[in-house]
Amino acid sequence: MQQVLEHLSGQRQTFARSAFMGFLQDERLTPQERLSFLPCVAPFVLGLADLNRTLLGREPELIPENPQESAHWALYLSDLQVLGLSSTSDLTSMVRLLWGAEGSHTRRTLYELIDLAANASPATTQVLMLALHAAGSMSLGAFEQVARTFESRTGKELVGLRFLRTQLNHAPWAQQSVDVPAALEQDALEAIDEVFSLLGDLANHLLTYALHQLEVKRAQMAWQQPSTLTFQEFGTARLQALCEAVGYDATNTATVKRFFHFMSSPWGARRIGTTPPWKSDITDDHTPFELSLAIEDGRPEVRFLMEAQSAHGPSTLRSTWEDGLALSERLGEEFGVRLERLNQVKDLFEPVDPRARFALWHAFFVKAGRPDVKVYLNPAARGPEHANDVVREALERLGFSGAWRCLSEQVMRSEGQDQILYFSLDLSAHQAARVKIYLAHRDITAEELESVMSLAKEYVPGEAWVFCQALKGHTGHVETSRPVLTCLSFTSDDDERPSSVTLHVPVRCHVANDGQTMERIRFLLEPQSHTLLERAVRALAHRRLDAGVGLIQWASMRRQGGKIRTTMYLATEAYGLSTHLEAKPRPSDFHASTETREFNRAAF
Repeated sequence: MQQVLEHLSGQRQTFARSAFMGFLQDERLTPQERLSFLPCVAPFVLGLADLNRTLLGREPELIPENPQESAHWALYLSDLQVLGLSSTSDLTSMVRLLWGAEGSHTRRTLYELIDLAANASPATTQVLMLALHAAGSMSLGAFEQVARTFESRTGKELVGLRFLRTQLNHAPWAQQSVDVPAALEQDALEAIDEVFSLLGDLANHLLTYALHQLEVKRAQMAWQQPSTLTFQEFGTARLQALCEAVGYDATNTATVKRFFHFMSSPWGARRIGTTPPWKSDITDDHTPFELSLAIEDGRPEVRFLMEAQSAHGPSTLRSTWEDGLALSERLGEEFGVRLERLNQVKDLFEPVDPRARFALWHAFFVKAGRPDVKVYLNPAARGPEHANDVVREALERLGFSGAWRCLSEQVMRSEGQDQILYFSLDLSAHQAARVKIYLAHRDITAEELESVMSLAKEYVPGEAWVFCQALKGHTGHVETSRPVLTCLSFTSDDDERPSSVTLHVPVRCHVANDGQTMERIRFLLEPQSHTLLERAVRALAHRRLDAGVGLIQWASMRRQGGKIRTTMYLATEAYGLSTHLEAKPRPSDFHASTETREFNRAAF
């Protein structure tokens, strides 16, 4: 019996850490926003009596109506009206509440729980009661906390939740004396799993509904057109929203905003306008900066990538190079950013070919309270035909000859399908400062991708392909209008082998809208991490996620330090919806298979 109780405790703790419970405890949302799913549980409220009767082994038709059952339904309806979530003043509204699409998942869950109770042995029924009471008491406790906040703010009273607490405490579920014979312990364990699986699925559905309501509400709020703002006003506001959404403290938030303001000066004082002053390749709509959110072990890291612009007159390839170098010098003077390595190689990357899509970018992030800056240089600055020679020379100058041997002998295929796109340097003198090489891989197969990813010492076979397939929604070659990228990071400790390899997937090329992107990402992240991402995306979105595609541009993953690090690259859409070329997936490709989803959970 001890094993049964310990298993129940473990499932209860897992439920307590679910994204749904986290949403209920998120005090940045109003009580009405956190309880917006309540209309969906109407079938459960009314059908609770039937579940009780089944657990007690009674037939519903033999039991006369209990006045208490009608009372809790009436109080539930009253609470919905007080919260402004539903009006049930007529028969049509009542029928819609009970039998509408919003409650379909709840009805199915209720029926399955009743069926489970009807077919359980007496001993297993006792365990079912324990499991239902554990989950119900925990959920109701969270509801009550939100209700108290609502009551203190509005002076209005929510009586239905208090009544439900009284009923729960006196229900047969509240019994604590359980005796399960050893021969039936396995049945009891399976029953606990089934209860929490059903309730967990229901909680995810309620969370999805609540987030959708929040999305609709925010989309309807007044949106100040970015064209009327300066780049600094718009970018700072977006960063503030992102930092608040993921729980950054005031110090880190201020640091991020300070660096953004510094790095976007003086050009950031210009109005955004309706057309980009330069077709920046950072984002699909040519906004000259991009935000991103990295998540590792449930901890968020807010970052931004920026291309320096001309303060006066139009930006050009040449001006972005010169303005970028000037920014590097200012960062060195103001914050002590180390420029030695950049100065060693910058002449190799000076843009002379007009086909080059960029010259110099700067990225910023705060890690462990310490601000860091890195630069991105264009290997094709002298022409794409010279890119490999430029990278080889740069690596040799920096003392990373072994890195080029790794790239040329183990990564780049002889047929020329692999193109070096970016050369990145950490602007630091630390021994662990990285040199990063980004490659685009056209027509890459699963085996070829595994070969590249497995160069990293900690890589777990199969996890990159799973990541890729979950986001793409189909199997086969990972090929679209934009290929997947890998980034190989080298340090001076070992330049023969990358310390890590990151996979980048152009997720917006594989989906119909950003809502679909979020659904696919759900299978790759732990609930806590997915909740962070949900908050971040909805803090940045000024439209419904299903109204367009491109808010989430890229998704990346790497394994390092024994943990998976995922990063989502987020467009601010200063110039509206993206216009990238999209490889439309087939309708049947929109969802990963059941086998893939299970593999995802196992791998991550």
